[in-house]
Amino acid sequence: MSTRVKISPETLVWATERSGLNTDSLHDIFPKAIEWIKEESEPTVKQLEKFAKKLHVPFGFLFLQNPPVEKLPITFYRSNGEVIQNTPLAVKDLVNLIKSRQEWLKDYLLENNYENLDFVGSLKSFKKISPQEGADIIRKSLKLNKTWYEETSKDKSFRYWIDKIELNRIFVISTGFVGNNKRTIDVNTCKGFTLIDNLCPFIYINTNNLGGGRIFTLIHELVHVFVGNSIGIGYNPIHPSSEPLEKFCDEVSSEILVPTDFFKVSWNSQRTNISDKIEILAKQYHVSKLVILKKALDLGFIQKSDFWDFYNRYTNKPYLKSSGGTYWNSKPYEVSRKFYSYVDTALRQGKILPSNAYKLTNMKANTYESFRQKS
Repeated sequence: MSTRVKISPETLVWATERSGLNTDSLHDIFPKAIEWIKEESEPTVKQLEKFAKKLHVPFGFLFLQNPPVEKLPITFYRSNGEVIQNTPLAVKDLVNLIKSRQEWLKDYLLENNYENLDFVGSLKSFKKISPQEGADIIRKSLKLNKTWYEETSKDKSFRYWIDKIELNRIFVISTGFVGNNKRTIDVNTCKGFTLIDNLCPFIYINTNNLGGGRIFTLIHELVHVFVGNSIGIGYNPIHPSSEPLEKFCDEVSSEILVPTDFFKVSWNSQRTNISDKIEILAKQYHVSKLVILKKALDLGFIQKSDFWDFYNRYTNKPYLKSSGGTYWNSKPYEVSRKFYSYVDTALRQGKILPSNAYKLTNMKANTYESFRQKS
């Protein structure tokens, strides 16, 4: 006979609402749970395990008499400074997953006497710094060239920037899903985020941003590392930003990707219409057309009417969703090759068990070994 356990109805309701459901929709997904909430029956351990897996709730939480208070280490904002309420569970789980990797790595770095990164928080007085000065500080700290776009091609530029950033012990995770169940990360809530730490800051970029702009979001989050604040940003179709910090991050990102002095020469040398200029320069600088459009507006090269005309045409066209490529093309982005290298070093040093290495990198044993050769 199966062992049955008594679970607090309040905890079951909390688990349901935590997953984004209500008791009405729960009836279609897991009807037996309605009886448990009404205390008409009690679940078996096996049933409770299935319930926890279905609703993505830690199994042990269900045995608590009072539901736990879960708090994210960051707040998500839109570009106008509005706080995004009711962060989806998939986003919460992603933040906590990356935070757990960061905490492990921090402990490892401390144990091995690594020093703090002196550039983290170096732009905290951003209100006193011009975007050009901010861009120069970041370039100097990370040894970046103003003509970075001449060092790579457009199709390899995202990987180029990740490699440049990770050389400086900043870790970049880029995926559109969380966990092996492949729950989608909603770009409207989470376009990207930064988890600040003086030893090992982490950046996340959502690949579900179908209209492009991953590179701009990556550099935007990089600026947050230099400002020194953990923050998440959601997609907002109306830009530019009106919030001072976000405006600063946008302007510095634009300056790093498309230096103003070079842009002026490039723009004025093109004897064609605005749309063609934008397309030509977007290819030259390996950025989205919206980055070029906004740069032209800020410098007074186009009128606001030109901006909104192009913007509306560009953002209203449909984008084909990428297939995501092969497993071995996407896995290095999901894990971070740099993070894997630290985990693998710890494993080879005997400082962690193989099971812990597999858990940290979200891989099985055979995949973990293949990653070293294929990524």
